[in-house]
Amino acid sequence: MTGDRILDRTLAARVLSAADAAAEVGPGETVALSGIAGAGRPKAVSEALGRVQEWPAGVDVRHSRVSQYAASGFFGGLDVAVVEVAAILPNGLLVPGSSVGNDQTWLDLADRAILEVNRWHPRGLEGFHDIHHGAQVAPLRAPIQLTTPMQRIGDPYLLVDPDKVVAVVETDLPDVGSPPGPIDEESRAMAELVVDFIRHEVRHDRLHRSLLPLHLGDGDIGDSVLTCLQETEFEHLTAYTASVRDGLLDLLDSGKMIGVSGTTFRLSAAGARRINSDVHHYKGRILLRTQEMANHPEVIRRLGLIAIDSMAEADLQGNVNAIGGSGIFARNAHLNLFVSPSTAERGSTSRIVPFVSHVDHTGHDVHVVITEQGVADLRGLSPAARARRIIERCAHPDFRERLTESAQLPRG
Repeated sequence: MTGDRILDRTLAARVLSAADAAAEVGPGETVALSGIAGAGRPKAVSEALGRVQEWPAGVDVRHSRVSQYAASGFFGGLDVAVVEVAAILPNGLLVPGSSVGNDQTWLDLADRAILEVNRWHPRGLEGFHDIHHGAQVAPLRAPIQLTTPMQRIGDPYLLVDPDKVVAVVETDLPDVGSPPGPIDEESRAMAELVVDFIRHEVRHDRLHRSLLPLHLGDGDIGDSVLTCLQETEFEHLTAYTASVRDGLLDLLDSGKMIGVSGTTFRLSAAGARRINSDVHHYKGRILLRTQEMANHPEVIRRLGLIAIDSMAEADLQGNVNAIGGSGIFARNAHLNLFVSPSTAERGSTSRIVPFVSHVDHTGHDVHVVITEQGVADLRGLSPAARARRIIERCAHPDFRERLTESAQLPRG
């Protein structure tokens, strides 16, 4: 039954059913599960466990800091790590599957480990991963020697103390697909404004024609931008981002993009089939890292990313209420762009507001705001000039007068 997936004799002797593996978790114990957004999550064991207190439960922490904080003891102890992998090698090394996330941290910190070996992941995923094992807690943290998006600074495998492993479970179950949203006329228009602005930066020698590594946030806007980039003159693109999405596969297949670094796949069912049916086609062009490295502010600042993210609203000082986990990327990028329609609720509500309801990014950190109305480049502007530019170029005409009055700007 174990075939070519469980090649370590010691761990092969610990194969159990999902129900028996779940019985290794006692009442009230704290469990860390692998996976991000449906990719790489253990499926059979988590279902057998039923209601489980995941670890850290309900904690709102920057993604790049979860591993550091956990290793520093901020969240308390961890009883069990349940981690999905693609294979176990003869020496006990673990081949990760479709996600890396904080899996190595969970395996290091947990008292016990349950491994779910999922045959749905192609065996050829071995070599897709770069697991950095050198992170330490303060004051022993060292510089991250990562200078290009596709550089390797770690190993292809997860490590686990074999004595910790109390159960190995075999599965053949797909990840939960995450299909891209439909690209409507409005999303397409905003994506074209994004691309036109990037062209403007190239013409003014602020960007090279191969651009800088791209981060595309979740949502229709990111998917639309990826589609538009297919039709541009830009070549030899790279991405340093969190999630590898269908649109990035399209750019790799067309030759427009030469490499993608992330921490997880976030693919539709069709996108997953593309990877699984031709995995060697993508080897060397997709690299999955630990979440701590994929989201690391030091690395993002050094690489000089172009971060393109969706927003829920922006205010007249340039503060942004963002959508998804854009914080680390946008705040440390060389250039960030926040994009959304100018209105919500069928035009009855403005997304450009006097004051945002929640601040994810202060105006000090926001470079460019884009709606279907236009582009507001806020770099180097005074507060009053920022407000005027946002109103004039991004707000819907139906709301501009009221916004001008709320900002107490002189007319004309």
